[in-house]
Amino acid sequence: MSLPESSVRGDFSRVPVIDLTILRSPQLDERRALAREIHDACMQVGFFYITNHGIPQATISALHEAACQFFALPDDRKSQYSIANSKKFRGFMPLYAEQMTGLELQQPDPDNVSTPGAYSESFDVGYELAADPQREPHDSLPSDDFGLYGDNQWPSEDELPGFRRTYIEYFAEALTLCRSLMRIFALALDLPEEFFDPMMEYPGATSRMLHYPPQSANDTSRIGLGAHTDYECITILSQDKVPALQVRNSSEEWITVQPLPNTLVVNIADCLSMWTNRKFKSTVHRVINITGEERYTIPFFFGVDYNTTVSVLPSCISEDSPACQKPFKAGEWVRRQLAATYVGYGQRPPVEQR
Repeated sequence: MSLPESSVRGDFSRVPVIDLTILRSPQLDERRALAREIHDACMQVGFFYITNHGIPQATISALHEAACQFFALPDDRKSQYSIANSKKFRGFMPLYAEQMTGLELQQPDPDNVSTPGAYSESFDVGYELAADPQREPHDSLPSDDFGLYGDNQWPSEDELPGFRRTYIEYFAEALTLCRSLMRIFALALDLPEEFFDPMMEYPGATSRMLHYPPQSANDTSRIGLGAHTDYECITILSQDKVPALQVRNSSEEWITVQPLPNTLVVNIADCLSMWTNRKFKSTVHRVINITGEERYTIPFFFGVDYNTTVSVLPSCISEDSPACQKPFKAGEWVRRQLAATYVGYGQRPPVEQR
């Protein structure tokens, strides 16, 4: 399975800003108006900023501070949490460990052919019951044929006091926001507002902290993250003040997604795009940090339950636009993409000596 180039490029020159004040309005007409605005952004760009999203700024700031503290640890201490210790794609990845040569698009990235791997380091966590406001203490994870639900690797309280608590607080807020957004996406697709609700009981949600070391404007040999699309339904990105994220439009131009105060960035990912027969754009994007400054970001990847069958919506199929994809399990798609992205998965990745 792959996404053709034609499916992931929109005709745009800027990323729109959408105010979510009425996201949880009791008035259906107001929610439908918001859905129309989001619909247009998804059809044309696949990316949009959100304001008044409901996640407290203090929660976001605390998580960014936790990210700075984690990546400031010595390499040997970060490597205690190596993703090689996990069978669930969770943990730390050092510089160059993540494969970024266009595997997400099943073809080489011409802008990245000489890069041995992503010039960034990351720390990945996944869904756990303690982070879900909808779950009760007696709940347990469902069976998972794809090996994606499971334990995270948390730094100890002695090493990073409050790290797990801070991340879980943000994870819970992000889950609530994403579930609300999926209801708006349903309205945008002329579906019942609760269409996706049964598919979000135990969401395929993950998050990662990313650190991009500073590069000079003349350093074009290394790329923070190569050109790719995301795998799940939607991504919510918290940026710091350093610009580096770029999205590609139909004119082959790279548009910089400038950090804007008090906003998050939302983008459509592969599963939701394929649900809509690629009418919603899963837009190609990359990260190049040539600002000379350290950059820290925290994306939150939200998907439906891994055992959910993703099938192109009948309303998105026509004689001129047949189904782009046969039905598939969400977990099947996500695991396949993760396995292709992580270099030497199952073996401890090398740590660059810095």
